[in-house]
Amino acid sequence: MSEANVELLRPVYEEWSRGNFRPVTDAYDSQLEWGWSGEFPGMAGVEPGTEGQDPRLVQWLSTWEHWRVEARDFVTKGDQVVVLARYTGRGKGSGVEVDTEGAHLWTFKGGKARRMVVYSDRQRALEDAGIDPGAAGSATG
Repeated sequence: MSEANVELLRPVYEEWSRGNFRPVTDAYDSQLEWGWSGEFPGMAGVEPGTEGQDPRLVQWLSTWEHWRVEARDFVTKGDQVVVLARYTGRGKGSGVEVDTEGAHLWTFKGGKARRMVVYSDRQRALEDAGIDPGAAGSATG
């Protein structure tokens, strides 16, 4: 099931790499829970979204002139996929350019994405998925 889950996520990240964060509903369960790890004070926690759209995402995106998320690698374990990502953007007003790494931990149920958590620390995302960070080289790319 892991490869099928990765294939469901590829179009999501194709859109996100273009800066389009509208839900890709073919991948998302109608009960998708969206969240942020404890690394994001004031945003941390997982909550039900509205058709895959979390109000905290809207808040986050509103601070950027542009924001892109590019999938660099997919690491799978059972019904979980950790996407090792690259984030790029330019702050509104400040013009500050950002180019950094992070990760998303996706959990699938019944062939749909049921939960997604954003991480700034890739190792922590892998550990939370029960994946040895040293074994991440065996990722599905």
